[in-house]
Amino acid sequence: MERHGGFTLLELLVVLVIVGIMVAMAALSFGVLGRDSQAEDESRRFWTVLQQAREEGEMQVEDLGIFVSSGAYEYLRFDSRKDEWQPIDGDELFQQRALPEGLRFRLRLESREVVLKPNLPQRGDKDENKKHPPHIMVLSSGDVSPFELEIEREGQPALWRVTAHADNNLRVEVRDDRNQWAALLETKPPEDNKNDKRQPTRVSSAR
Repeated sequence: MERHGGFTLLELLVVLVIVGIMVAMAALSFGVLGRDSQAEDESRRFWTVLQQAREEGEMQVEDLGIFVSSGAYEYLRFDSRKDEWQPIDGDELFQQRALPEGLRFRLRLESREVVLKPNLPQRGDKDENKKHPPHIMVLSSGDVSPFELEIEREGQPALWRVTAHADNNLRVEVRDDRNQWAALLETKPPEDNKNDKRQPTRVSSAR
């Protein structure tokens, strides 16, 4: 039988179902009101583990560090006997973690952006370990070296980031509708900073 042009009702229904699934997946990724739920979850996870790393470093009197690639990060422990940074094996808390597909890190140290490697290094010997020291230091004193770690979706400005400040305040920050970074979570109570006259950081949307 010769078929005339146009779509059947069944074909239209199939298309509508496919579109509905795609919209639902996008909603799960970006959450409500455009908040990227995946980036938020990863920011919260990084902040939480970093706090625990700081506490463990103080209790064990050892220096820890974090090496960051564009899509993953790993915790390292400094071995003073071997004078090198080594991966932490057998500890689920400090295992290597990769970002979900479509997300990536952007790291700044002392307000300068770091060129991140696409993958974590293959650590196997002392020379390799020395070539790839951690970007972020978590010292046995409880101090964390200042940094800004944005988690962005490819092709879009970052909405979430984790920061460590000179006063040792660790924060999860979200970009608000005025294009400023505002603290959502922080380790120092707001009243501790009541005499801090600094204004919220204004961020340029240009890349």
